Amino acid sequence: MAAMLEYNRILVTGAAGDLGKLVRASLRGRARHLRLTDIAPMAAATEGEELWPCDLTDAAGMARALEGADAVVHLGASLNVDDWPQTLAVNIAGTYNVFEAARRAGARRVVYASSHHAVGMYPVTERIGVDAPLRPDSLYGLSKCFGENLARYYWDKFGLEAVCLRIGSTRPAPKERREYTTWLSEPDFERLLLASLSAPSVGCSVVYGVSGNDDCWWDNSQAAHLGFQPLDKSQAPAAGIPAAPDYPLQGGKRAAHGLLEGDARLCARK
Repeated sequence: MAAMLEYNRILVTGAAGDLGKLVRASLRGRARHLRLTDIAPMAAATEGEELWPCDLTDAAGMARALEGADAVVHLGASLNVDDWPQTLAVNIAGTYNVFEAARRAGARRVVYASSHHAVGMYPVTERIGVDAPLRPDSLYGLSKCFGENLARYYWDKFGLEAVCLRIGSTRPAPKERREYTTWLSEPDFERLLLASLSAPSVGCSVVYGVSGNDDCWWDNSQAAHLGFQPLDKSQAPAAGIPAAPDYPLQGGKRAAHGLLEGDARLCARK
């Protein structure tokens, strides 16, 4: 039988998405009450679950959704690359709404789905830790930088604990070359989630969501204080790792989107 987490009610935003479904399955039987929110349709509630359709941009609605919750897993976001109005409304204002509602509700901890796109402009030849300066590769990545800084603000100012997960590529198996480096297996994602919720004290922590892959770009040694140890690693298929597409920057397609190089970048400054 799965051990129960020490929370009365956990709110999950973005519960209809792929990660949301994984979180829901991981917390089933471990959370006394699980409140699931999204604007997209969600599967019917099972024992201990309640569906709570709500838009992240609705501050009053998020405040109601957080009533009685003592932990939040904040996954909800727009995945667009460079749509500023949507990024501002959903990923920036929406994330503020979640943290502020959590503070007002007296929640103890937020697990925030950040992204490796917050540091996606680093070259693939460079290994970085969580203390490396932020280098977002898109407006999406920029919004994740905001979320990490917001988490720091709410910890420093109000004592609201947070774990920011710079998630790599979570899927059953890698789909392209770079994902053999960025891959986070679904079982390792569950281990990281549970560690983030059950560690006795986290303050404001930033960790990489990545399995134990060879030649990883990220030093994730600071995740040890959560009690997280990945058990999986990417394995090359019999046919070999795909040769293309490949990217010189860690953010892959998002980093390459709209990128000006050389003379084009110089001309854009004029």
